[in-house]
Amino acid sequence: ISVTAETDEGYNLALLTRKLEDKLAAYEPPQGYKVEIEGESSEINDMLTQMSKLMALALLFIYLVMVAQFQSLLSPFIVMFTIPLAFTGGFVALLLCGMELSVISLIGFIMLTGIIVNNGIVLVDYINVLRIDGKERLEAIVEAGKTRMRPIFITALTTILGLSVMALGIGTGAEMMQPLAI
Repeated sequence: ISVTAETDEGYNLALLTRKLEDKLAAYEPPQGYKVEIEGESSEINDMLTQMSKLMALALLFIYLVMVAQFQSLLSPFIVMFTIPLAFTGGFVALLLCGMELSVISLIGFIMLTGIIVNNGIVLVDYINVLRIDGKERLEAIVEAGKTRMRPIFITALTTILGLSVMALGIGTGAEMMQPLAI
């Protein structure tokens, strides 16, 4: 038996599916029968699973590229530890805007990872150059921070300004892409 349903406008399919799954978990179907939820909600779950795998693969490739860049297994970890901080900010922004985690927002997190890693490479690479030139660790960190902070801020600012119109939801179809910008 196949039962179909549509969601009314203003309701979230994922939340309704979770409520339905909770109610179905308490239901014991007759022997020989099973209850499955299919359709758009299962496709969304499949996409989220695929995006999670993609995120893990992206992090692995980012780490390997940085290993080649820094010629060290340890230096990339310095940059990689900034990614959870950026994700925390992204999750807080989605929460403050009343938006949920979606496939579109996960694509935004992948973009955010690229920006964060790029800024980290700029900073750590210059610190390594200063260390090779004979500067002490703290002195190299402070000087690299002073010298490289301006390009890092400019990169961040251009990204923020470029996505601000989309984040505000202005324009045709902007509400679909809004979680990516936020």
